[in-house]
Amino acid sequence: MASLQERVWAGVMLALAVGGTVANWVRAPHAPLEAGDELGVGTPDVAILDLQGAITDSGPESGLTGGGSGIGAQRAVRLLRQAEKDGARAVLVRINSPGGTVAASQTIYEELLRLRNKAKIPVVASFGDVAASGGYYIAAAANHIVALPGSTTGSIGVILQVQEVSGLMSRIGVRDNTIKSGARKDIGSPFRPMEPADRASLQALVDDSYDQFVSAVHKGRPQLPLGKLRLLADGRVFTGRQAKAAGLVDSLGTPQDALDKVAALAGVVGTPTVRRYGKGSWLEGLLEMGSRGGIGGSLVSQLGLQASAWPKGVPLAVWP
Repeated sequence: MASLQERVWAGVMLALAVGGTVANWVRAPHAPLEAGDELGVGTPDVAILDLQGAITDSGPESGLTGGGSGIGAQRAVRLLRQAEKDGARAVLVRINSPGGTVAASQTIYEELLRLRNKAKIPVVASFGDVAASGGYYIAAAANHIVALPGSTTGSIGVILQVQEVSGLMSRIGVRDNTIKSGARKDIGSPFRPMEPADRASLQALVDDSYDQFVSAVHKGRPQLPLGKLRLLADGRVFTGRQAKAAGLVDSLGTPQDALDKVAALAGVVGTPTVRRYGKGSWLEGLLEMGSRGGIGGSLVSQLGLQASAWPKGVPLAVWP
């Protein structure tokens, strides 16, 4: 049973969340908005998903501050599915990421490709300061890629770095004792020199991951010849303008230009209505605490803030 102080604290957070939301409710459901605005209810023409930071499988979820740097692939997929459920006619993905893990990048890429090819929802990617490596991997799933002339992109490749400190340990009199079930079980250990068989095994891993990367880019951008793509995919980075000349992006422009493009692809006439997904909020943080349990989850449950009981037609991901 929560104390009176805990109940008051939870009530204050709820009041702040609801107070901010009422301002959205009083807007006309289909009032035209700019790309950076928020929308409460109604069917959006364009769903906007901001992907900021390093890409990982889980990543930081939205919390009570709506902060945390990094892109959680599972959460990104949930938000894209919510946008589809809400009836969004198009998706704009705004990317500002230096990359991340292979599998996490693949997860978001495959979801965007599904929306594009199976759900027939146009997808446009818009680059910020950087959309490199895994950031570009994700963008390759889009129908159209828009970059700023000064964006940093490319870096198509895979890297694995292993440090080795056995010489230093020997010099200071430290010895490693490793008990293993197989010859390669301690592959990449910093406590012994890398053997030729180790290097061959790790190189095969990197090569296969790289081949998946290149194949994914070509699948998403078949207009770029595979031979030319392989020449570009040597790990180098490009400015947005260089990438446009090389065929890695489709046009140069601002996020507003990207919004105009995706609206046009969806056949939207006039100013599109938009909804941003995944900004994070007090209310979203409370709801996620409810799903995780613990003290915060207990308070959320006592307040009745269960996602399954939330008013139908009011998506949780878009509260301010």
